[in-house]
Amino acid sequence: MRLARLFIFLFGFGIVAQPALAQDDDDFLLDEDPEEDDDLIAPIERIDEVDTPQGEEDDSSLEDEDGELDALMGEGEAPLQIELGLDVDEEEESDEALPPGTDNAAIYRAQLEQMVGMQADEEGMAWESYLQSYPYSVFRKQIEARMDELGDAMFQGPRGAVADVKTGSTKKRQEFDFSSGMLIESIDPRSRIRAGFEWGYPSWINLILQYEKQLQRDFSVHAGMSHRYTGWTLGSGVRYAIIQSSRTDFILTALGDLQLNLDPVAPGLRPMIAAGKRVRFGGESYMDIQAQTGMDLMLYPGMFSPRWLSGFNVTVSPSERVHVFVEATTVMKDMGSWSEKAGAFKFNQLGFGLRFQGKGKSVVGAGAAVPFMTNYWRHHFGAVMADYQYYL
Repeated sequence: MRLARLFIFLFGFGIVAQPALAQDDDDFLLDEDPEEDDDLIAPIERIDEVDTPQGEEDDSSLEDEDGELDALMGEGEAPLQIELGLDVDEEEESDEALPPGTDNAAIYRAQLEQMVGMQADEEGMAWESYLQSYPYSVFRKQIEARMDELGDAMFQGPRGAVADVKTGSTKKRQEFDFSSGMLIESIDPRSRIRAGFEWGYPSWINLILQYEKQLQRDFSVHAGMSHRYTGWTLGSGVRYAIIQSSRTDFILTALGDLQLNLDPVAPGLRPMIAAGKRVRFGGESYMDIQAQTGMDLMLYPGMFSPRWLSGFNVTVSPSERVHVFVEATTVMKDMGSWSEKAGAFKFNQLGFGLRFQGKGKSVVGAGAAVPFMTNYWRHHFGAVMADYQYYL
């Protein structure tokens, strides 16, 4: 019985003491004091609890963050630079060893900066000098295109003005505008009307009337009449500029004419080739040099009579309005022998004179011609000549 009573007592005591012991165990294990915890943990201050004036927001923390971000990115005195390896320093590029006659982007850009404000002729000469220094320039195509534009701009004279069909405005046509001779054939395909005369002692009369129509910048057709050394002649033909470069100031032209001699009646074919070069002295001054040669193939009744033709002209233009020229022409046939007594028939002339650029599109010329080194042929002992050309 005692054992039973003791067991019941211990069992009841355990049930009553269990909650108190559990609380003590928790305090022991966590070693926490509720009052101490309240003293150690600082109260968390909410944004809306900060003492700020009503209606205003405190952005100081945001500004501090922006300042840190700007400092990181380098805003201000020393901006942050991220090197990706894509940019090339111009100074390093210009200092690189280049093959002879080649350039790079830095050298080309430096040249472009030097061109600012230059006149067309000055810029053209500067680009020519540049290509002489760098003949293998990687920008050669762009430079040559620019030089063509500059050359066309320099050759825009009053005779190059035409009306734009689409807009009705006046613009400049890109014309070479090469000098015309008095005794020799013109080698620049242009739309023009030419009228002139030549009177020689004792009884030489030559009247000239020609009309030329430019179909393209380098191609034209013409027709007219004149008194040639074979007699009064009707003629027509074409002029084709194989090379017509305002950049190099050079022209190469092929000429082909059909002639009909009226007394006696005889057809003829006249193929020729001509070349011209302009030399500039600066400003408006220049000199045009041209030469031409070909054959005059005459078909007389029962006889074929070929003749050799040649001409040479030098025109100096000290100003835009005045042109001074000297020229020479040669006509020869039966060229089997060059002796004076039994040599070829030949009639050579030396001409000289002036041309004046009139207002607008007209040009007036006057001069004289004298024969020299003639054999058998002598159409006159000296002649005066004049012509008028109106460019359409």
